[in-house]
Amino acid sequence: MAEHQHPWTDCLTVIEITDKGMRRATNQDSSVVVMQDDDAGFSTRGHLFVVCDGMGAHAAGELASSDAVTHIPHHYLIFQDLTPPLALRRAIEEANHEIHRKGQVNPEFHNMGTTCSSLLLLPQGAVIGHVGDSRVYRRREGIVEQLTFDHSLVWEMRAQGHESDNIPSNVITRSLGPNPDVQVDCEGPFPVQLGDTFLLCSDGLNGEVDDAEIGAAMATLPPLEASQFLVDLANLRGGPDNITIIIVQVIGDRICTDTQTVAPFEAQQRKIKRTNTHPAYWITATAFALAGLFLSLTNLIIGLSAVGIGAIAGLVGLIKSKQSNPPAEPTTTEGPLGKGPYTKESCMPDKSILEKLLTTAKQIHEISQTSDKEYRWGPFDEHLVEGTEYFQQKKYLPAFQTLAKGICYIMDEFRSK
Repeated sequence: MAEHQHPWTDCLTVIEITDKGMRRATNQDSSVVVMQDDDAGFSTRGHLFVVCDGMGAHAAGELASSDAVTHIPHHYLIFQDLTPPLALRRAIEEANHEIHRKGQVNPEFHNMGTTCSSLLLLPQGAVIGHVGDSRVYRRREGIVEQLTFDHSLVWEMRAQGHESDNIPSNVITRSLGPNPDVQVDCEGPFPVQLGDTFLLCSDGLNGEVDDAEIGAAMATLPPLEASQFLVDLANLRGGPDNITIIIVQVIGDRICTDTQTVAPFEAQQRKIKRTNTHPAYWITATAFALAGLFLSLTNLIIGLSAVGIGAIAGLVGLIKSKQSNPPAEPTTTEGPLGKGPYTKESCMPDKSILEKLLTTAKQIHEISQTSDKEYRWGPFDEHLVEGTEYFQQKKYLPAFQTLAKGICYIMDEFRSK
Protein backbone atom coordinates (compact mmCIF):
# COMPACT_ATOMS: atom_id res chain seq x y z
CA MET A 1 0.00 0.00 0.00
CA ALA A 2 1.29 3.45 -0.89
CA GLU A 3 0.14 6.95 -0.01
CA HIS A 4 1.53 9.04 -2.83
CA GLN A 5 3.63 12.09 -2.02
CA HIS A 6 3.26 14.73 -4.71
CA PRO A 7 3.05 18.52 -5.22
CA TRP A 8 -0.74 18.38 -4.87
CA THR A 9 -1.00 17.10 -1.31
CA ASP A 10 -2.85 20.27 -0.31
CA CYS A 11 -5.80 19.31 -2.51
CA LEU A 12 -5.51 15.57 -3.32
CA THR A 13 -5.01 12.44 -1.25
CA VAL A 14 -4.03 9.45 -3.38
CA ILE A 15 -3.84 5.87 -2.09
CA GLU A 16 -2.77 2.86 -4.19
CA ILE A 17 -3.01 -0.73 -2.90
CA THR A 18 -2.91 -4.20 -4.44
CA ASP A 19 -3.25 -7.70 -3.00
CA LYS A 20 -3.14 -11.11 -4.70
CA GLY A 21 -6.13 -12.33 -2.70
CA MET A 22 -6.56 -15.62 -0.86
CA ARG A 23 -6.68 -18.12 -3.73
CA ARG A 24 -4.37 -16.81 -6.45
CA ALA A 25 -0.69 -17.73 -6.61
CA THR A 26 0.23 -14.55 -8.51
CA ASN A 27 -1.07 -11.02 -8.88
CA GLN A 28 -2.11 -10.21 -12.45
CA ASP A 29 -3.42 -6.73 -11.58
CA SER A 30 -1.42 -3.59 -12.34
CA SER A 31 -1.95 0.09 -11.59
CA VAL A 32 -0.24 3.42 -12.12
CA VAL A 33 -0.54 7.00 -10.86
CA VAL A 34 0.84 9.88 -12.97
CA MET A 35 0.69 13.30 -11.29
CA GLN A 36 1.61 16.57 -12.98
CA ASP A 37 4.30 18.70 -11.36
CA ASP A 38 2.62 22.11 -11.71
CA ASP A 39 -0.52 24.02 -12.65
CA ALA A 40 0.50 24.25 -16.31
CA GLY A 41 0.72 20.47 -16.61
CA PHE A 42 -2.57 20.02 -14.78
CA SER A 43 -4.37 22.50 -17.04
CA THR A 44 -3.27 20.74 -20.24
CA ARG A 45 -2.88 17.04 -19.36
CA GLY A 46 -4.31 16.58 -15.86
CA HIS A 47 -3.59 13.78 -13.37
CA LEU A 48 -3.92 10.18 -14.63
CA PHE A 49 -4.87 7.06 -12.64
CA VAL A 50 -5.14 3.57 -14.18
CA VAL A 51 -6.14 0.11 -12.89
CA CYS A 52 -5.82 -3.00 -15.10
CA ASP A 53 -6.82 -6.62 -14.41
CA GLY A 54 -4.91 -9.10 -16.58
CA MET A 55 -6.07 -12.49 -17.82
CA GLY A 56 -4.25 -15.38 -19.43
CA ALA A 57 -2.08 -18.39 -18.57
CA HIS A 58 1.72 -18.59 -18.23
CA ALA A 59 1.96 -15.09 -16.67
CA ALA A 60 0.30 -13.66 -19.79
CA GLY A 61 -2.27 -11.73 -17.78
CA GLU A 62 0.42 -10.17 -15.64
CA LEU A 63 2.31 -9.12 -18.78
CA ALA A 64 -0.82 -7.70 -20.42
CA SER A 65 -1.79 -5.54 -17.45
CA SER A 66 1.80 -4.41 -16.91
CA ASP A 67 2.10 -3.41 -20.56
CA ALA A 68 -1.17 -1.50 -20.36
CA VAL A 69 -0.14 0.65 -17.39
CA THR A 70 3.17 1.34 -19.16
CA HIS A 71 1.84 2.20 -22.62
CA ILE A 72 -1.28 4.18 -21.66
CA PRO A 73 0.53 7.01 -19.79
CA HIS A 74 3.33 7.01 -22.37
CA HIS A 75 1.04 7.45 -25.37
CA TYR A 76 -1.32 9.78 -23.53
CA LEU A 77 1.51 12.24 -22.96
CA ILE A 78 2.73 11.84 -26.56
CA PHE A 79 -0.62 12.85 -28.11
CA GLN A 80 -0.20 16.51 -27.20
CA ASP A 81 -2.12 17.67 -30.28
CA LEU A 82 -5.30 15.93 -29.12
CA THR A 83 -7.70 17.02 -26.41
CA PRO A 84 -7.31 14.95 -23.22
CA PRO A 85 -10.36 12.69 -23.79
CA LEU A 86 -9.25 11.91 -27.35
CA ALA A 87 -5.64 11.43 -26.27
CA LEU A 88 -6.76 9.00 -23.56
CA ARG A 89 -8.88 7.02 -26.02
CA ARG A 90 -5.99 6.84 -28.50
CA ALA A 91 -3.54 5.85 -25.76
CA ILE A 92 -5.74 2.92 -24.71
CA GLU A 93 -6.08 1.89 -28.36
CA GLU A 94 -2.29 1.98 -28.79
CA ALA A 95 -1.87 -0.15 -25.66
CA ASN A 96 -4.31 -2.64 -27.16
CA HIS A 97 -2.27 -2.80 -30.39
CA GLU A 98 0.93 -3.50 -28.46
CA ILE A 99 -0.60 -6.21 -26.27
CA HIS A 100 -2.23 -7.85 -29.29
CA ARG A 101 1.07 -7.78 -31.21
CA LYS A 102 2.88 -9.58 -28.40
CA GLY A 103 0.12 -12.16 -28.24
CA GLN A 104 0.45 -12.86 -31.95
CA VAL A 105 4.22 -13.37 -32.02
CA ASN A 106 4.46 -15.54 -28.89
CA PRO A 107 2.21 -18.65 -28.67
CA GLU A 108 2.39 -18.61 -24.84
CA PHE A 109 0.80 -15.16 -24.81
CA HIS A 110 -1.87 -15.85 -27.43
CA ASN A 111 -5.22 -14.26 -26.49
CA MET A 112 -3.77 -12.63 -23.38
CA GLY A 113 -5.75 -9.61 -22.30
CA THR A 114 -6.50 -7.08 -19.62
CA THR A 115 -9.24 -4.77 -18.51
CA CYS A 116 -8.54 -1.07 -18.15
CA SER A 117 -10.22 1.64 -16.11
CA SER A 118 -8.59 5.05 -16.18
CA LEU A 119 -9.43 8.38 -14.58
CA LEU A 120 -8.23 11.82 -15.64
CA LEU A 121 -8.65 14.80 -13.32
CA LEU A 122 -8.59 18.05 -15.29
CA PRO A 123 -9.80 21.63 -14.81
CA GLN A 124 -12.86 20.65 -16.91
CA GLY A 125 -13.64 17.75 -14.55
CA ALA A 126 -13.17 13.99 -14.34
CA VAL A 127 -12.81 12.03 -17.60
CA ILE A 128 -12.85 8.24 -17.78
CA GLY A 129 -11.50 5.80 -20.37
CA HIS A 130 -12.71 2.26 -19.89
CA VAL A 131 -12.58 -1.29 -21.31
CA GLY A 132 -13.72 -4.40 -19.43
CA ASP A 133 -15.26 -4.87 -15.98
CA SER A 134 -12.88 -2.97 -13.72
CA ARG A 135 -14.72 0.00 -12.27
CA VAL A 136 -14.56 3.68 -11.37
CA TYR A 137 -16.78 4.95 -8.54
CA ARG A 138 -17.44 8.45 -7.27
CA ARG A 139 -18.60 9.13 -3.73
CA ARG A 140 -20.20 12.53 -3.24
CA GLU A 141 -21.69 13.22 0.18
CA GLY A 142 -24.07 10.31 0.94
CA ILE A 143 -24.21 8.83 -2.58
CA VAL A 144 -21.85 6.45 -4.36
CA GLU A 145 -22.13 6.18 -8.15
CA GLN A 146 -20.58 3.78 -10.62
CA LEU A 147 -19.29 5.90 -13.49
CA THR A 148 -18.36 2.97 -15.75
CA PHE A 149 -20.42 0.38 -17.61
CA ASP A 150 -19.27 -3.21 -17.03
CA HIS A 151 -18.35 -4.84 -20.35
CA SER A 152 -19.62 -8.17 -19.07
CA LEU A 153 -22.21 -10.57 -20.40
CA VAL A 154 -24.43 -9.91 -17.38
CA TRP A 155 -24.50 -6.15 -17.94
CA GLU A 156 -24.87 -6.46 -21.71
CA MET A 157 -27.86 -8.81 -21.31
CA ARG A 158 -29.51 -6.51 -18.78
CA ALA A 159 -28.97 -3.51 -21.05
CA GLN A 160 -30.85 -5.38 -23.79
CA GLY A 161 -33.71 -6.20 -21.43
CA HIS A 162 -32.89 -9.91 -21.02
CA GLU A 163 -32.73 -12.03 -17.88
CA SER A 164 -29.22 -12.48 -16.51
CA ASP A 165 -29.73 -14.50 -13.32
CA ASN A 166 -28.10 -17.68 -14.64
CA ILE A 167 -25.18 -16.00 -16.41
CA PRO A 168 -21.72 -16.16 -14.75
CA SER A 169 -20.72 -12.70 -13.57
CA ASN A 170 -17.07 -13.02 -14.65
CA VAL A 171 -17.66 -13.39 -18.42
CA ILE A 172 -16.40 -10.17 -20.00
CA THR A 173 -17.27 -9.01 -23.51
CA ARG A 174 -14.44 -6.57 -24.13
CA SER A 175 -10.76 -6.33 -23.14
CA LEU A 176 -7.39 -5.09 -24.37
CA GLY A 177 -5.29 -7.59 -26.30
CA PRO A 178 -7.30 -10.43 -27.83
CA ASN A 179 -8.32 -8.43 -30.92
CA PRO A 180 -6.37 -5.97 -33.10
CA ASP A 181 -8.94 -3.23 -32.43
CA VAL A 182 -11.00 -2.39 -29.38
CA GLN A 183 -13.88 -0.04 -28.61
CA VAL A 184 -12.99 2.31 -25.76
CA ASP A 185 -15.79 3.87 -23.72
CA CYS A 186 -15.18 7.43 -22.53
CA GLU A 187 -17.26 9.16 -19.86
CA GLY A 188 -17.42 12.73 -18.64
CA PRO A 189 -16.30 15.29 -17.96
CA PHE A 190 -17.92 15.08 -14.52
CA PRO A 191 -17.46 18.35 -12.58
CA VAL A 192 -15.24 17.85 -9.52
CA GLN A 193 -16.32 19.23 -6.14
CA LEU A 194 -14.56 19.59 -2.82
CA GLY A 195 -14.98 16.33 -0.88
CA ASP A 196 -15.45 14.11 -3.94
CA THR A 197 -13.79 10.71 -3.60
CA PHE A 198 -13.02 8.53 -6.62
CA LEU A 199 -12.22 4.83 -6.40
CA LEU A 200 -10.81 2.67 -9.20
CA CYS A 201 -10.79 -1.08 -8.62
CA SER A 202 -10.42 -4.49 -10.20
CA ASP A 203 -13.33 -6.91 -9.83
CA GLY A 204 -11.58 -8.69 -6.98
CA LEU A 205 -13.09 -5.95 -4.81
CA ASN A 206 -16.61 -5.46 -6.14
CA GLY A 207 -17.06 -9.20 -6.63
CA GLU A 208 -17.08 -9.64 -2.83
CA VAL A 209 -18.00 -6.20 -1.48
CA ASP A 210 -21.16 -4.48 -2.66
CA ASP A 211 -21.45 -0.86 -3.79
CA ALA A 212 -23.08 0.37 -0.58
CA GLU A 213 -20.24 -1.06 1.52
CA ILE A 214 -17.62 0.43 -0.80
CA GLY A 215 -19.36 3.79 -0.56
CA ALA A 216 -19.68 3.57 3.22
CA ALA A 217 -15.94 2.98 3.57
CA MET A 218 -15.22 5.93 1.26
CA ALA A 219 -17.64 8.15 3.19
CA THR A 220 -16.67 7.32 6.78
CA LEU A 221 -13.00 6.27 6.81
CA PRO A 222 -9.82 8.15 5.86
CA PRO A 223 -8.62 6.96 2.41
CA LEU A 224 -5.67 4.98 3.82
CA GLU A 225 -7.89 3.10 6.27
CA ALA A 226 -10.69 2.70 3.72
CA SER A 227 -8.43 1.05 1.13
CA GLN A 228 -6.99 -1.45 3.61
CA PHE A 229 -10.40 -2.22 5.09
CA LEU A 230 -11.92 -2.93 1.66
CA VAL A 231 -9.07 -5.28 0.73
CA ASP A 232 -9.39 -7.05 4.09
CA LEU A 233 -13.16 -7.37 3.75
CA ALA A 234 -12.88 -8.87 0.25
CA ASN A 235 -10.30 -11.37 1.52
CA LEU A 236 -12.43 -12.31 4.52
CA ARG A 237 -15.23 -13.17 2.13
CA GLY A 238 -13.05 -15.59 0.24
CA GLY A 239 -10.65 -13.37 -1.69
CA PRO A 240 -10.98 -15.45 -4.88
CA ASP A 241 -9.28 -12.88 -7.10
CA ASN A 242 -6.56 -10.24 -7.08
CA ILE A 243 -7.67 -6.94 -5.55
CA THR A 244 -6.37 -3.53 -6.64
CA ILE A 245 -7.67 -0.15 -5.50
CA ILE A 246 -6.76 3.48 -6.15
CA ILE A 247 -8.56 6.05 -3.99
CA VAL A 248 -8.40 9.73 -4.96
CA GLN A 249 -9.95 12.20 -2.51
CA VAL A 250 -10.38 15.90 -3.29
CA ILE A 251 -9.44 17.92 -0.20
CA GLY A 252 -8.64 21.33 -1.72
CA ASP A 253 -10.23 23.84 -4.10
CA ARG A 254 -7.29 23.90 -6.51
CA ILE A 255 -8.46 20.68 -8.14
CA CYS A 256 -12.18 21.58 -8.26
CA THR A 257 -14.05 22.47 -11.43
CA ASP A 258 -14.99 26.13 -11.79
CA THR A 259 -17.90 25.76 -14.18
CA GLN A 260 -18.20 29.54 -14.60
CA THR A 261 -14.69 30.16 -15.89
CA VAL A 262 -13.19 26.90 -17.15
CA ALA A 263 -12.93 26.62 -20.93
CA PRO A 264 -14.38 23.52 -22.62
CA PHE A 265 -12.08 21.12 -24.39
CA GLU A 266 -11.07 22.90 -27.57
CA ALA A 267 -11.56 21.40 -31.00
CA GLN A 268 -8.07 20.54 -32.11
CA GLN A 269 -6.34 19.34 -35.24
CA ARG A 270 -4.41 16.11 -35.49
CA LYS A 271 -1.94 15.68 -38.32
CA ILE A 272 -2.04 12.28 -39.93
CA LYS A 273 1.62 12.32 -41.01
CA ARG A 274 4.52 14.36 -39.84
CA THR A 275 7.09 16.03 -42.08
CA ASN A 276 9.29 13.50 -43.85
CA THR A 277 11.54 16.00 -45.64
CA HIS A 278 15.12 14.78 -45.56
CA PRO A 279 17.36 17.21 -43.61
CA ALA A 280 19.82 17.21 -46.54
CA TYR A 281 17.50 19.64 -48.37
CA TRP A 282 17.75 22.19 -45.59
CA ILE A 283 21.50 21.66 -45.06
CA THR A 284 22.16 22.12 -48.80
CA ALA A 285 20.00 25.24 -48.97
CA THR A 286 21.72 26.79 -45.96
CA ALA A 287 25.24 25.89 -47.19
CA PHE A 288 24.72 27.35 -50.65
CA ALA A 289 23.11 30.49 -49.26
CA LEU A 290 26.01 31.15 -46.90
CA ALA A 291 28.59 30.33 -49.59
CA GLY A 292 26.82 32.64 -52.02
CA LEU A 293 26.88 35.52 -49.60
CA PHE A 294 30.60 35.01 -49.00
CA LEU A 295 31.49 34.59 -52.71
CA SER A 296 29.46 37.64 -53.69
CA LEU A 297 32.09 39.73 -51.94
CA THR A 298 34.69 38.66 -54.60
CA ASN A 299 32.58 37.53 -57.58
CA LEU A 300 29.02 38.75 -57.76
CA ILE A 301 27.91 36.34 -60.51
CA ILE A 302 29.22 33.20 -58.77
CA GLY A 303 27.81 34.39 -55.46
CA LEU A 304 24.35 35.00 -56.88
CA SER A 305 24.46 31.58 -58.56
CA ALA A 306 25.19 29.89 -55.24
CA VAL A 307 22.35 31.77 -53.56
CA GLY A 308 20.06 30.67 -56.40
CA ILE A 309 21.01 27.02 -55.95
CA GLY A 310 20.33 27.34 -52.21
CA ALA A 311 16.93 28.88 -52.90
CA ILE A 312 16.04 26.03 -55.29
CA ALA A 313 17.07 23.41 -52.68
CA GLY A 314 14.95 25.17 -50.06
CA LEU A 315 11.97 25.32 -52.43
CA VAL A 316 12.25 21.59 -53.17
CA GLY A 317 12.35 20.89 -49.42
CA LEU A 318 9.25 23.02 -48.87
CA ILE A 319 7.36 21.20 -51.64
CA LYS A 320 8.33 17.82 -50.17
CA SER A 321 7.15 19.00 -46.78
CA LYS A 322 3.76 20.05 -48.13
CA GLN A 323 3.36 16.76 -49.98
CA SER A 324 4.07 14.70 -46.86
CA ASN A 325 1.52 16.58 -44.77
CA PRO A 326 -2.02 16.08 -46.05
CA PRO A 327 -4.79 18.28 -44.66
CA ALA A 328 -5.22 17.84 -40.94
CA GLU A 329 -8.01 15.65 -39.70
CA PRO A 330 -10.33 17.60 -37.38
CA THR A 331 -11.06 16.02 -34.04
CA THR A 332 -13.50 17.48 -31.56
CA THR A 333 -14.92 16.66 -28.16
CA GLU A 334 -18.23 18.45 -28.26
CA GLY A 335 -20.63 17.76 -25.39
CA PRO A 336 -20.53 15.12 -22.64
CA LEU A 337 -19.16 11.65 -23.29
CA GLY A 338 -20.93 8.41 -22.37
CA LYS A 339 -24.08 7.89 -20.34
CA GLY A 340 -22.74 7.51 -16.81
CA PRO A 341 -23.35 7.30 -13.92
CA TYR A 342 -24.81 3.80 -14.37
CA THR A 343 -25.69 2.97 -10.75
CA LYS A 344 -26.42 5.07 -7.69
CA GLU A 345 -26.56 3.93 -4.05
CA SER A 346 -26.89 5.55 -0.66
CA CYS A 347 -23.57 4.95 1.07
CA MET A 348 -24.15 6.13 4.62
CA PRO A 349 -24.00 3.17 7.03
CA ASP A 350 -27.46 1.80 7.74
CA LYS A 351 -29.02 -1.28 9.29
CA SER A 352 -28.59 -3.54 6.26
CA ILE A 353 -24.92 -2.61 5.78
CA LEU A 354 -24.18 -3.19 9.46
CA GLU A 355 -26.01 -6.53 9.59
CA LYS A 356 -23.89 -7.82 6.74
CA LEU A 357 -20.68 -6.48 8.28
CA LEU A 358 -21.51 -7.98 11.69
CA THR A 359 -22.10 -11.36 10.06
CA THR A 360 -18.66 -11.22 8.47
CA ALA A 361 -17.01 -10.12 11.74
CA LYS A 362 -18.61 -12.95 13.71
CA GLN A 363 -17.49 -15.50 11.13
CA ILE A 364 -13.85 -14.56 11.66
CA HIS A 365 -13.60 -16.68 14.82
CA GLU A 366 -14.91 -19.67 12.87
CA ILE A 367 -12.26 -19.12 10.19
CA SER A 368 -9.52 -19.03 12.82
CA GLN A 369 -10.47 -22.47 14.18
CA THR A 370 -9.05 -24.08 11.05
CA SER A 371 -5.55 -22.81 11.97
CA ASP A 372 -3.19 -24.03 14.69
CA LYS A 373 -1.60 -20.58 15.09
CA GLU A 374 -2.11 -18.39 18.14
CA TYR A 375 -3.62 -14.96 17.58
CA ARG A 376 -4.21 -12.04 19.94
CA TRP A 377 -7.99 -11.82 19.87
CA GLY A 378 -8.43 -9.28 22.67
CA PRO A 379 -8.50 -6.03 20.63
CA PHE A 380 -10.70 -7.60 17.96
CA ASP A 381 -13.22 -8.85 20.52
CA GLU A 382 -13.34 -5.39 22.11
CA HIS A 383 -14.10 -3.79 18.75
CA LEU A 384 -16.76 -6.42 18.03
CA VAL A 385 -18.51 -5.86 21.37
CA GLU A 386 -18.34 -2.08 21.03
CA GLY A 387 -19.55 -2.18 17.42
CA THR A 388 -22.45 -4.44 18.37
CA GLU A 389 -23.50 -2.04 21.13
CA TYR A 390 -23.46 0.89 18.72
CA PHE A 391 -25.55 -1.14 16.29
CA GLN A 392 -28.15 -1.99 18.95
CA GLN A 393 -28.35 1.73 19.78
CA LYS A 394 -28.85 2.45 16.05
CA LYS A 395 -25.62 4.47 15.98
CA TYR A 396 -24.66 3.08 12.61
CA LEU A 397 -21.78 5.43 11.77
CA PRO A 398 -19.62 4.66 14.84
CA ALA A 399 -20.68 1.01 14.57
CA PHE A 400 -19.29 0.81 11.03
CA GLN A 401 -16.05 2.62 11.94
CA THR A 402 -15.48 0.43 15.01
CA LEU A 403 -16.08 -2.84 13.18
CA ALA A 404 -13.82 -1.71 10.34
CA LYS A 405 -11.00 -1.10 12.83
CA GLY A 406 -11.53 -4.54 14.33
CA ILE A 407 -11.45 -6.26 10.94
CA CYS A 408 -8.28 -4.42 9.91
CA TYR A 409 -6.64 -5.30 13.23
CA ILE A 410 -7.31 -9.03 13.04
CA MET A 411 -6.37 -9.27 9.36
CA ASP A 412 -3.06 -7.60 10.17
CA GLU A 413 -2.65 -10.14 12.98
CA PHE A 414 -3.29 -12.98 10.50
CA ARG A 415 -0.70 -11.54 8.09
CA SER A 416 1.93 -11.20 10.82
CA LYS A 417 1.76 -14.95 11.53
